[in-house]
Amino acid sequence: MIVQCPNCKTKYNLDDSRVKDEVRLRCTRCKNIFKLSDQDQEKITDDFAIKWRTEERTKEPSRSDTSFDDVSVFLARRKKIRRWIIALAAAVIIALGVYFVLPMLDNGMTIPFISTQEEKVEITQQNEFTEKDVRDISLENIRQYFVNNDKIGQLFVVEGQAVNNFSEPKSMIKLRASLYDIGGTVLVEKDFLCGNVASLFQLQVSSEEELESTLQSRLGILTTNRLVEPGGYTPFMVVFYNPPEEMQEFGLEVIEAHDPTP
Repeated sequence: MIVQCPNCKTKYNLDDSRVKDEVRLRCTRCKNIFKLSDQDQEKITDDFAIKWRTEERTKEPSRSDTSFDDVSVFLARRKKIRRWIIALAAAVIIALGVYFVLPMLDNGMTIPFISTQEEKVEITQQNEFTEKDVRDISLENIRQYFVNNDKIGQLFVVEGQAVNNFSEPKSMIKLRASLYDIGGTVLVEKDFLCGNVASLFQLQVSSEEELESTLQSRLGILTTNRLVEPGGYTPFMVVFYNPPEEMQEFGLEVIEAHDPTP
């Protein structure tokens, strides 16, 4: 039997065995409640039933059939997924940049926004320096200590700051660190550029090659030691690996301080 909602005219095909006059029906589309006894219903032929079912299947769904809650949940999930994808892509790009760019700097390859400045500094380098050229570079906040390294053994570390007391900027400040025995004889010497320091954790677990790569990194040198303004400073650190047992004292001296290109 075909039953039609008197409110929205939606038709339903009900089993005849379940149809009774006192039965109340609720329309799934407009939610109207009605009795079968309120209208004249008629049985239909198989051809008409087939035609009606076909029309119902091809009918465009009503807006009221759509759950707004489901739609909002779907949109929120899609927005969240999109944010995660963007964040992941940004993290990958940053990681790739760090992985490829830093080794290029340490290996001396040219990066446009850095290489130009580096070339300018190299043009002004001197071959010889007198006491007058370096006398106003003071070494401050110096401290020395021993560190036990898991891979190397004992390290003797000296760190501090090279302060520019000249009235003009200085560049590529270089120091010499020396270890002496009780008689003042030099046991070991190291010349190094300021600009890099290693963390305590790196000192404890890194290999000698890894530590030297950190302390000689061109990125740190070009960042903090390329242009040291008057009154400014650049940090420094030097590491001696398994220093001689007869070591009694150490010394530091400034051996180079270049004038940067104007």
